[in-house]
Amino acid sequence: MEVLNWIDKKLYDIKGSLVFGGYFDTVLLEKGAKVYYLLNPHRGIDLILREDMSIKAIHFYSGKQKGTNQFTDELPFGLDFSLLKSDTRKILGEPAMSGGGGYSALYGQVPLWDKYLYDCFSLHLQFSEDQKTLDLITIGSFQN
Repeated sequence: MEVLNWIDKKLYDIKGSLVFGGYFDTVLLEKGAKVYYLLNPHRGIDLILREDMSIKAIHFYSGKQKGTNQFTDELPFGLDFSLLKSDTRKILGEPAMSGGGGYSALYGQVPLWDKYLYDCFSLHLQFSEDQKTLDLITIGSFQN
């Protein structure tokens, strides 16, 4: 999966790829607080970029998030949004970290999550409250 190689790469290094073009050619770069965003809600994918235009994170949306469709192309590691939390652990093994499920005064109900660590990135899986579906997949950098 080509997008796994995008983490920590500069935008200009990946911009010419066909995969990038299919997701982001018609998307405008948006400025946030110390980051930039490329969000394609119709395709269910976004990129978070640092101020130096390197890729910090990639989100694959299940379509349950307001204003986004489900990402329907191949997901990392053969994952699928219909998987139970226990199914993802059968595929990936035990996570390096897991959490969520509590209540935060700032965010409300905190979704359950598992995090896996690989050589060049982390894989963060967020689940529905009943753990019956995978709601969000994030590929993230170890760098800030």
